[in-house]
Amino acid sequence: MAEDRSSSTTHADKAGLTSGDDWAGVGPDGNNIGGRKPSPADVAVAKLGSPVYTSCCPTGTLEFLRKRENKNEEKKGGVGEEEEIFEGCCSAVLATLRALTIRMSTHPPKFLILSGSLRADSDSRKVAVEAGRILASYGATVKLFDPKDLPLFSADVKDPNSIPKVKELRALTRWAEGMVWVSPEVHGNFSAVFKNQVDWMPLTEGALRPTQGKTLAVLQVNAGSQSFNTVNNLRVLGRWMRMVCIPNQSSIPKAYNEFNEDGSLKDSSLRNRVVDVVEELFKYTLLLRDQQPYLLARYGEKRAMQERHLKQTKSMASGAVLRSLVKPIILDVRSEKEVAAEKGGKKLAGSINVPLNVDGNPQSVHRTTAEEFRAKLREAGVALSQLSKEETAFIAHCTKGNTDYIGRGARAAALLRDMGFVSSYNGGSADEIRTALAS
Repeated sequence: MAEDRSSSTTHADKAGLTSGDDWAGVGPDGNNIGGRKPSPADVAVAKLGSPVYTSCCPTGTLEFLRKRENKNEEKKGGVGEEEEIFEGCCSAVLATLRALTIRMSTHPPKFLILSGSLRADSDSRKVAVEAGRILASYGATVKLFDPKDLPLFSADVKDPNSIPKVKELRALTRWAEGMVWVSPEVHGNFSAVFKNQVDWMPLTEGALRPTQGKTLAVLQVNAGSQSFNTVNNLRVLGRWMRMVCIPNQSSIPKAYNEFNEDGSLKDSSLRNRVVDVVEELFKYTLLLRDQQPYLLARYGEKRAMQERHLKQTKSMASGAVLRSLVKPIILDVRSEKEVAAEKGGKKLAGSINVPLNVDGNPQSVHRTTAEEFRAKLREAGVALSQLSKEETAFIAHCTKGNTDYIGRGARAAALLRDMGFVSSYNGGSADEIRTALAS
């Protein structure tokens, strides 16, 4: 029989912080909040409208969906399908939720636990062990790193992996899907022993970011009264390492009183909080681990990539480069009127006409997005999902080659590179390509 809690109240209830009639009356659009009128900033948002520099969904949404959909189709023995995944296919909310829920792995979550003391009877190590036991009881795979024999961090070390303990720590960092950090408070902060471990964790290793997007729980032990200096600073450190720090945390005052003879935590509200923290970490890790590539897709990095690709394709590719391509797909991105007028040359045999401009608007008025170009390619019969991104070559052209501005051929080639087709080149015009290939 379910417990009747209708008459129970909490401190939050008494403080008026929990939902009541006043809160329940607030509409989903934020109306009915004490007769609130739109602020000047609300009016400005409505007046300015959607930014022209963002697309239909948060960065990476459509790419992540397409990648997942194609994998699902391949597992079924079919070919990746793109028909339902394009800009404007659904609302940003629905597309984002679909991207976040398309896959949930069932393998045991993997956790690395760090403690911040070398003392033989270390309280932080005991709490780390307790956290490991709890996680393992839920089926997780747990590794507790021993900081003993880890040297002091030095940037002068040319090959960190030549040091066994550093190599071990870095391998565990890459392996883990989530972490637990436990440190004693020393002079109002986490210990040097703890910080030394994080110092040996690189933010980047080549193209890898070993800690980015991984979940993190922070706990501290105190020799005296309860403090939150260490867990607060661990959060700052975790954020610097680009980790997802869960909301809950634990601080154990006079920790030396809280352990049984075997080193386990005594039954108390402090142990209950440790369980709360560890369980929350377990749940957040299962929820987020498969979504890291999507959640970590960055608008700024995508824009930088696009600018780099435009710089690479602004100039016409040399004749030698074009002749070296194996069975390239030639895309004529001129308008139908330009093709008919043979502006830039007569249409190349076997080329595919895919006008780059959307609704006839020049690029100075509306810059075609990758998703818009993908849709145009699909309509023209170019099924990108069936082509190898490494082996397929594209030559895009418009009416002329090298210009002071970024021509449509250059932009089309850059968009294809944005989509992962690395062998995409600006051919200039139809006549220039004809001459280059005939040489």
